[in-house]
Amino acid sequence: MKILIYGGSFDPVHKGHYAILKAAIKQIRPDKTHIFTAYQSPFKAAPALPFKLRAKMAREALGALDKNIIFDDFENKNGRVTYTWETIKRVKELYPNAQVYLLVGTDCLNDLHNWKNSPYIFDNAIIAAGKRKGVQFNTKDFDYILLEGTFPLVSSTQIRIAILCNGLLPNNLLPQTAKAIEEQNLYGLKIHKWLQDNLRPNRYLHVKMVAQGAVELAKIYGAKPEDMALAAILHDSAKCMSNQELAEYALKNRLKVDGLKDIIKYSPALLHADVSADLAKKIFKIKKAEVLNAIKYHTLGRLNMTLEEKILFIADMSSKDRRYAEARKVYQEAQKSLDEGLKEALRVKLLFTIQTDKWLAGAGIKLWNGIISKSN
Repeated sequence: MKILIYGGSFDPVHKGHYAILKAAIKQIRPDKTHIFTAYQSPFKAAPALPFKLRAKMAREALGALDKNIIFDDFENKNGRVTYTWETIKRVKELYPNAQVYLLVGTDCLNDLHNWKNSPYIFDNAIIAAGKRKGVQFNTKDFDYILLEGTFPLVSSTQIRIAILCNGLLPNNLLPQTAKAIEEQNLYGLKIHKWLQDNLRPNRYLHVKMVAQGAVELAKIYGAKPEDMALAAILHDSAKCMSNQELAEYALKNRLKVDGLKDIIKYSPALLHADVSADLAKKIFKIKKAEVLNAIKYHTLGRLNMTLEEKILFIADMSSKDRRYAEARKVYQEAQKSLDEGLKEALRVKLLFTIQTDKWLAGAGIKLWNGIISKSN
């Protein structure tokens, strides 16, 4: 008897999952296939969606591949991180005399020997790997079989980021999964619908352009791309308010803003950053301090800015929809040095404010002096 095991967060399930599972069933011809939706992957942050919803989408997308597929909620019943060796042990207990196959992508092969209790995995399961485009692997620590064909290098993380940045569903989703995501406004679609309803088209385009730039910088400097995409698409959500509405909102909600009275008097539009952060927290239930602070400080900045705050500040000033030539220079500097990019972005912002006879907020001046004092 042959049992195939396939596990994943499926957050969301996509065509890559479907293709590799279909090939494994065809080549291995298992008597039964157990699909395990992870409660929490030991290698990833908490899933974006709850277990039941991810498991439901996995059933809808993968269930028709074979009549002998079993969707096993073992990991959810554990209510904790469940390691692969524990999953294999469960299957061995269910089918004591069966030959167990563990299905993975070749991107996992190089790290499989580092997995928890890996000797148990190699002693109790045959590794079946689907070769993914562009992935190099060269491991001699264990035996494995390669499935016939080459499979797309698609990741659920990339899909989530793409939806967050653009508000559109990529074509590497299966039709039934895309339908479920769209009907329930998952993975940031709810935010995009709100933005489309409340922002002008050019402002909505701007937040998407900023999200793309922020994700690119996040990948260079080690910030979390999903966090930066989320901060970016929400950073101008309060731009739907008038100056008077921004001031009233800040006072009514008792927002902690340095120099609030002067800002209200001389340049209330600057309050959109603080108000946007508050809207992100109250309307969209964003809790991550890194995301909220990046939104809050994306306009004026502050001394000792965090990585996320610097990235959003720069991405906002250098987004592709900006028409001034300095935007390209800001981004070029940021690709070489984040601090130099921040300095250039602030220089452009301060010079523009002075040249257009606008009021300079104290936070921007403090940030500039702080940058200069460090560079000297």
